[in-house]
Order: sequence, then structure tokens, then C-alpha cells
Amino acid sequence: MDSPSTPAQSDHSRQTAVFERLRRGILTGTLPPGARLPATRHLAEELGVARQTVVLAYERLAAEGYVRARMGSGTYVAADLPDAAPAPARAAAHPGQILSRRGAAIAATPMSAQEGIGSPGTSHITLLAPGVPANDLFPTATWARETARALRTLPAALLGYPDPQGLPELRTEIAAHLAATRGLIADPGQIVITTGTQQALRVAADLVLDPGEPAWVEEPGYIAGRGALIASGVRPVPIPSDADGLDVAEAIRRAPLARLALVAPSHATPLGGALTIGRRLALLDWAAGAGAWILEDDCDSEYRWSGKPLPPLASLDAGHGMTGRVIYCGTFSKTLAPALRLGFAVVPAPLTAAFVRVRALTDRGPATLQQAVLAGFMRAGLLAPHIRRVRTEYARRRTALLEALRRHCPQATPRPAPGGLHLVVELPPGRDEHRIAEAARERSLSVAPLSAYYSETPTLTGLVIGFATCPVAMAADAARRLSAAIRANS
Repeated sequence: MDSPSTPAQSDHSRQTAVFERLRRGILTGTLPPGARLPATRHLAEELGVARQTVVLAYERLAAEGYVRARMGSGTYVAADLPDAAPAPARAAAHPGQILSRRGAAIAATPMSAQEGIGSPGTSHITLLAPGVPANDLFPTATWARETARALRTLPAALLGYPDPQGLPELRTEIAAHLAATRGLIADPGQIVITTGTQQALRVAADLVLDPGEPAWVEEPGYIAGRGALIASGVRPVPIPSDADGLDVAEAIRRAPLARLALVAPSHATPLGGALTIGRRLALLDWAAGAGAWILEDDCDSEYRWSGKPLPPLASLDAGHGMTGRVIYCGTFSKTLAPALRLGFAVVPAPLTAAFVRVRALTDRGPATLQQAVLAGFMRAGLLAPHIRRVRTEYARRRTALLEALRRHCPQATPRPAPGGLHLVVELPPGRDEHRIAEAARERSLSVAPLSAYYSETPTLTGLVIGFATCPVAMAADAARRLSAAIRANS
């Protein structure tokens, strides 16, 4: 279709062109049921039309039953199309459709809660970004020295294709680190190095489920984790997660045939619930009885602000008389830097060889140099003191931001989680979270609407904000800017 921004066109014809373009995408399946439409501002910029033109096109789509608007979340393709609409054309019969149904679903799946907020030129903003570690605390000088040392001593044999399971030296260091910090005894032969938690989740889903099969996910929950399952063709089934973690009894009721559960037992995203011992044992009992697998995401375990550190679910696995049903996933993205793309999975012995094969078929193997640097960093005893240093600083930043919100942003009521790098602030009922997040981005703040973490109707209205990237000296100013963003949308 020609661009709807031709100057000779009237406002009405441009609106019709946008409407028809989106309607065609919905009817052909390029925009599948449940897909989120772009923010009106972004689509207007892309098409070169006024934002009001897109707004009116969206309103017409909603009026005719093609889309549904969700307060504070966005506009989504309706599950049931109007009776008058023709059936979506098959890919083979419609040369304009370039994506498969699965491809279209993946392309429409968000990677983060901030997707669609702000213009593409503002993606660098990290102040108050939830779950993001502080770049200014990265041990740059030490890492540079370890990199130089690794380059001097790296055997020539390691310059070829990498071991798809990961560098043995790094796997040994990770096993020692898990034993010392998490009480988890792991055989280095069952550890697989991955490019972050995301790849570990995707590989595990590819390995144990067929496309279309259900998997339990926390509701609200980890957006990118849900996305990894969707990319694998798995059908995520949202299960309520409260202060006690995922509701196992409700999960069994909703999806009794599921054979995979994605959980964060120590700190659920975004509300911070922790799985109680009763629910942990119930989850393990379910996995044993159903022949199912548990994907344990333990990425925030280093950061606990109240109560005692919680042991990983995997540490209960063998002690509960199990043969190993928990796939434990960890990452160095939160302790060092996301750009390193280094994570790992502790895989039950029966799955290890197959897990390594799927991982190898994905991208051959993780970059050897980065692994060697990290192994040297850990072998020199530098990781543990670095984690203690950043944990102390994050505690200071968390306290400062909570106090600043209390003093300078009275419209937001904090719900501080006992762990992790973010907190939730509740907003008065009726506030548009998405518009407030947009207004915050205009003020160089990167907060996220709480509704983005839900796949069903949200039960709370609020924002998710990070404190790790907010130095103590900037807390008051950040709180004032957030307050201004909320006032601008009252």
C-alpha cells in the first residue's frame, strides 16, 4: 500500500488509509489476535501523519470490533473478529504476508515493559529503569586488566569454535560460587553457559515442550521470560502470583496438563512475592507426579533488602526425593553488566546432553574470550567483593529514592519489594499509566506501566521504577520529575 502521508490527500483519506492498512494486517493474520498495536505517536511518526489521524483510525477499528483498548496498557487486536470480516487468508494464498503465524506472534511479542514508550531516540534513557544495574559501578579497570591477562594466556586452541557447553574453567568457578553464595551444589558437568537467562529459558522450552503445549507463568510476571516461551511456540498460561509466590493449586486447576512452570521463587517480577515453603514443596510434588519441569529464574538472588536470603528451589530438589526436575537459570547481567551476555543453566543430568545440543544449534556456543575473562575475574576472588560493594550502594540508592518519593511525589504510594532492583508505586485509580510513563520519558525518566506485566486484566494501577541507576544525589530530582509527569496526566 502507498504511504498514507501523501500531501494531496485529505485528513479523512489519510485516516482511511491508516485504517485500511491496519485492518488488512488484522485480516491476513500479520497482526494476530492479542497483538499490541504501536503507540499512536510512534505510528504517526513512522507514517508521516498527524497523531490525531492515527488516533481516529484506532477509534474506528475499535468501533468496528477489530481491536480492544485496555486502560493504561495499549490497543490490542481483538480475539474475535467482526462477523462481516472475511477469514484471514492463508500465507500461501496471500503473497503480501511474509510472516508465518508463529513468526507474526513472535514479532508482536514485547520484550520489555517500556516497549512503545517514548520515541526510538530515547532508548538510551536509563534513570529509574526497572531491573537495570548501574553502569557507573561496573569494575572497568579490573575488567580491563583481566581481559589483557586472558588475551596473553588464551591457548590458541580456544580461538576456534567454542565448546557449546561453555569453558570448563568458568563452569567450575560458577559451581564454587553457587555453593558459597546460594547453598546449591552443582556438578560443573551439568552447567551450561548461555547468553543470559533469556537463552536458557528458550532452550529449555524448546527441549521439553512441543509447540502449542501449555506452560505456567506468573501473573503478573517476567515479560521477557514469557516472550521466550512464546518464541518457542509454547502457550503461556497466566497463574496468579501474590506475596507467597505462584498459586500452585490454582495452576493445577487452570492447566492440569501443563508440563513446564516458569517461576522466580525468591523474587517474582514485578511485585516481589517469594514462594513459601509450602508452595515450593507443592510445586516439586506436582513436577514429580506430572513428569513436568520447573524453570527457576534466580537472576535477582544477590539483592535482598529485608528478611533472610531465600534458598533456591533447586536446592530442595534432590532433598525432596526427586531425580531432578528443576532447571536452574542464573545470569551475570545484574551483578556485572547486561552487555556481557553471560548466563548459565544448571541442568538435570538426564537433560544435559540434549540441552547442550540445542544450545549448539542455536549459535554454536558462547564467546570464549568473555568467558575466560569472567573465569579469571572469579578465580582471582574479585566477584564476591564486587557484589558486596554494589549491594551496599544499591541499598543506599533504594533508601534515598523511597525517601524522595515520600517527600516529593505524594501521588505515588511505594510498595517496596524485599528484593530485586526495582519497586512498584501505586497510583490513584483511573490514572493512565501509559500516558504517565510517556510523560516521564519526556522528562528523561524510564519508568514502566505496571499493567504491561499482566497478560490478563490488571489488579493494580501503578508504575514499576528502578533505583539501581539513580545515584543518591539524583533521587530528589528524579522524584520531582516523576511527580510532574503524574500531575500532567491527572
